[in-house]
Amino acid sequence: MFLAYIDPGTGFTIFNLEAWLVAIIAGFFGIILIFLKNIFNFFKKHKNIFVFLLFFIACLTTGAFMNKGSRFDKKIIVLGFDGLSPDIVESMMKEGRLPNFSKLKEQGSYSRLLTTNPSQSPVAWAGFATGQNPGKNGIFDFIIRDPKTYTLNLAISDVKNSAPQKIIKSKCFWQYASEQNIPAVIISHPLTFPPGRIYGRMLSGMGVTDILGTEGTFTFYTTESMDKNKDVGGRVFQVSRAPVMVMNLIGPKVHTIGKESKNVKVPFKVTLEKDRKSAVIEFQNNKFELQPGEWSNWKEVSFKIGLFKTLKGIFKFYLVEAEPRFKLYISPINFDPRKPFFQISYPAGYSKELADNIGLYYTQGMPINTWAVNEKKLGETPLLEQSEMVLKERKAMLDFELKRFSKGILFCYFGATDTIQHMFWRYADPEHPLYEDGSPQKYKEAIENWYKKMDNILGDVMIGLNKNDTLIVLSDHGFNTFRRSAHINSWLRKNGYLELKNPYAKTGSELLTDIDWSKTRAYAIGFGSIYINQKGRERSGIVNPESDTELLKEEIINKLRGWRDEKYNQSVVNDVYKKEDIFHGKYAKNAPDLYIGFNIGYRASWQTALGAVPEVAIEDNMKKWSGDHLFDSKLVPGIIFSNKTIIKDKPSIYDIAPTILEEIGCGRGKIERCNFDGRPLFD
Repeated sequence: MFLAYIDPGTGFTIFNLEAWLVAIIAGFFGIILIFLKNIFNFFKKHKNIFVFLLFFIACLTTGAFMNKGSRFDKKIIVLGFDGLSPDIVESMMKEGRLPNFSKLKEQGSYSRLLTTNPSQSPVAWAGFATGQNPGKNGIFDFIIRDPKTYTLNLAISDVKNSAPQKIIKSKCFWQYASEQNIPAVIISHPLTFPPGRIYGRMLSGMGVTDILGTEGTFTFYTTESMDKNKDVGGRVFQVSRAPVMVMNLIGPKVHTIGKESKNVKVPFKVTLEKDRKSAVIEFQNNKFELQPGEWSNWKEVSFKIGLFKTLKGIFKFYLVEAEPRFKLYISPINFDPRKPFFQISYPAGYSKELADNIGLYYTQGMPINTWAVNEKKLGETPLLEQSEMVLKERKAMLDFELKRFSKGILFCYFGATDTIQHMFWRYADPEHPLYEDGSPQKYKEAIENWYKKMDNILGDVMIGLNKNDTLIVLSDHGFNTFRRSAHINSWLRKNGYLELKNPYAKTGSELLTDIDWSKTRAYAIGFGSIYINQKGRERSGIVNPESDTELLKEEIINKLRGWRDEKYNQSVVNDVYKKEDIFHGKYAKNAPDLYIGFNIGYRASWQTALGAVPEVAIEDNMKKWSGDHLFDSKLVPGIIFSNKTIIKDKPSIYDIAPTILEEIGCGRGKIERCNFDGRPLFD
């Protein structure tokens, strides 16, 4: 699911005006004082007007208070378990290993759930929340491009001028509920950064950045000689081994007028305790000892980013090794939920309220650091341990809200199931190129063990249900094996649709930088998206719109459907879709012209996501990220359970939002006016 650490951007930069700001503030307060003095003198002369205004404001406040609330007195609980596969769920239920899922199926309903096309997590969760396809809600892929510049950006977060921008372009079910004064509690739903105003509480999920403004940049210090290859997702530094070493915590970039933007740094000291084979770490009045293979507790850090401003973060250390080589991992630094630099909850104090009641927690939208494992900076065991930490925090949030939840809508998102399947699928697939027959049993059983954890969470929720309450449990898509990486731009080049500036070069760099646009008719970014280099739309487009574009699309579709993997004599592509076939709505114009639905086992490569052009068109997937769902959406349905009877034969993820609206009392007429792409599931 997560494009957690592939970030074309460099995060955000904080602008520090220092002395200029002081002068502006002083002048501003001077103007305010003069204004307030004039207001005071006016009301001093006209006391009757002042009394009337106070009375009028009191009436408005009282009226607003009296009008709040609704007659809706039932509970709707929705649990989102990311990536649960119907194949695994059905098999484990049959064997009696998911008792609570089985019980819910017997009491109500179970079905496979059609997912969005494409079957990407941000696309699917946007479809779940809005009941609309990407052409209406604006979410098509993890990666988006600007056709006028060919620059790439992540689609799950957008910070402009130091302000996060709304990601989902249409209304979500909790907004409809708020209009009817029906309370909603939304815990970590993807693409909710920044949080919107709702009648209830919201904690933002996928899309919340770390303090650098990226989706998760770790830091790694080692005495080991470094590979000259580019590190992805982290900053790796080689240090010289010594009894005492000084390193840095890396904070956000700050730009001061007349100076170059630089990352703020906080030094920390590491003292190696040779007799205990441990490390003592000191910084900002913190001093603690870590053993090899041990995570620290949450640590707090303050970065000075201006004359009167500090940015507070929280993070964890993990000591990989103390001797003979020193290896120290530092997690991406999260915003401190008690005082986040950007608002990450609604109301603003909700993130602090959670921290005060359950303790500090990950605020980064995609907290589990898969890429540190891919880059072999962390092993599988610390990843499992971190996943447990994230689960414990999320479950504590759910339990905290369930205790005070009396009516309305409660949604809670659990994403670790997706992450575990991404990273541990190779242990269960003997045909995967990284399969290890003698691997630890806990790795082989990791996926099914996490399905059991979701079953336990479901059981706890079911205990508190009343007969009139509604419970919906779903996954956004399924899962399967990812054995072979497909380099789409390389395929386009080999088939004469894309050219490099140097026609003799074996490869082309990321971010589309080496492409000769004067000779390129089609290019790929993201995880299956192909764009025609069209005149009048792309900056250097060469393909005429309409008939020429349509002929080219048909030609590419026909060739892609015939793409075979010569090594295994298998078809790479299951189907190819034109944008007008799967996207409709006012944002459909921004969609990719073609989208590839891969067969199981094949997936668009990481290089394709960033617009690179490798030498070969297809190769073995040698990343530990070995399971995925970025296949043809028809091949990876999700699951849905409910304590109510589902009457639709083939329910879709687009059906959930209209179902919730009907449950809170919206009539079919109003639901039809919402322009949903689904319909209510219950009778």
